[in-house]
Amino acid sequence: MSMGEKPRLGELLLGTEGLALLRLAFTGDEAMRDARVTEMRDLLAHLDDPDLAAALAAPEYDLKDGYALWSKTYDAPLRLFSIEEPAMQALFETLDPGTVLDAACGTGRHSVELVRRGHRVVGVDSSEAMLEKARAKLRQADFRVGDLEALPADAQGFDAVVCALALVHLPDLHGVMAEFERVLHPGGRVIISDVHPFLILLGWQAQFRTGSGDAGFMRLHRHMLSDYAAAATAAGLRIRSLRELPLTPESAITVATERLPEANQAAWVGLPGVVVWEFEKP
Repeated sequence: MSMGEKPRLGELLLGTEGLALLRLAFTGDEAMRDARVTEMRDLLAHLDDPDLAAALAAPEYDLKDGYALWSKTYDAPLRLFSIEEPAMQALFETLDPGTVLDAACGTGRHSVELVRRGHRVVGVDSSEAMLEKARAKLRQADFRVGDLEALPADAQGFDAVVCALALVHLPDLHGVMAEFERVLHPGGRVIISDVHPFLILLGWQAQFRTGSGDAGFMRLHRHMLSDYAAAATAAGLRIRSLRELPLTPESAITVATERLPEANQAAWVGLPGVVVWEFEKP
């Protein structure tokens, strides 16, 4: 699908109903299955109505423009933060105080927690708009403009690297994993969270609201779990741990949430939503 071809709302709602029906197939809940079929019939009967036939209203942005717009609202609670943050912070607690690179730091969400735990933090992000927010909230950290595949950091300068919900923006993981290995001391660790590939295979995108309340999205790249492992090991990193975190009712927010709440919950809640990796440099 090109950037100009957006799905219709009715198609997205039908997809939610279909996913829910599949997940309910062997649960024994006949009433819930019947409800899904009834709603699907109603949607099909009205698929040409103006609201259902309308293309998805949210425009698609590239990373530069998208994050410039998203920077205004990024610190509002986002749908995956509630399941991602506890797992990341649990790993932060296992780090001895040291020098940490917060790669793709955004507005400094994790940088704040790392400084609070006694770390010296260098944050890197490609979006100057996001970095302005980070600098305003955490003046004692060093925030730099840079790319994940060419980090503005010295070799072996860090005890740990943190990267949150960002690698899905890259088409390939080998370059970034090599950079993480380059900037780490021997014995250093890499802590990564990302959108689970299962969601991306089902059409999940980086949806956001602008400061004016308008919707937008950035397209995500699907990386299978084996892709992370292969890129990390090719760079000389070893796997320490892996967690797959399921979507909760609070994090399973889609275009169907308000219009089809029962189907939305049956479709999405419990599916793997976030993957959290921990690697180390021997």
